[in-house]
Amino acid sequence: MHKTNRFSILFAHNQEFIPNQFFNSEKWQENNISHFSERLLNKWKSRKMADFLLYKAFQKHNLDLTLLNNIQKTDSGRPYIPNSEVDFNISHSGEWVAIILSDHRIKRVVGIDIEHPQKTRRYNELLKYYASEQEITEIQDTQILPQIQPLISRFYLSWCLREAILKSQGVGIIKLSEVQHSLSKQRITSAYCPKGQLCFYDQLPFYLAYFFEQPEFMLSLPPIYQWENGQLHLIENLNPIIYQVNHSLCQK
Repeated sequence: MHKTNRFSILFAHNQEFIPNQFFNSEKWQENNISHFSERLLNKWKSRKMADFLLYKAFQKHNLDLTLLNNIQKTDSGRPYIPNSEVDFNISHSGEWVAIILSDHRIKRVVGIDIEHPQKTRRYNELLKYYASEQEITEIQDTQILPQIQPLISRFYLSWCLREAILKSQGVGIIKLSEVQHSLSKQRITSAYCPKGQLCFYDQLPFYLAYFFEQPEFMLSLPPIYQWENGQLHLIENLNPIIYQVNHSLCQK
């Protein structure tokens, strides 16, 4: 039995050093990647880094590493470990990779999304595709959550939180419009996840949102670590935007 409930988030650039012993398994034999395009090679590096970060998270929390040999996927493609108290989720964008891990006495689901913008998008047109008129009005009103500027950051707040919510259940982005988001109340409602909290950060090399199932409000947030130069470094002095998810307005 675990003495405490544990969360952690790890991220890295996919070019960061990974110890050679991690490549011993047949999964990461490199003799078949010479024909990869640049896009496929970058995707391969990100998958490799995601596996390594998950290994480091297990190692950090003294979890049974043999569980990593039994990762399965739901019908929608979400990876999970069956019959375990552990849940995890993975995201990658550009050359950045992040994972979130939850280890609880009672299994709690998690979801994570990162976005590293590679090009300028038509943000207002994209918002009209999935956001309500009320949400768009609040996004355009910079007096609401004024710490999130400019429009690109406010767009990715709206986008990433939805991705994190939906990924916690393995639901695709076709359901983006079914996640209801209020900036002014910092509330999210969705039929595709349980009660919990969601945090959004714009102070990292990418935009980050993560969801964690929690029937009651948490007093502390999971630590965030960066794998860099062969070590995990705790990232401090971050100021997330915190949302309550599927909690009624009368709850404190």
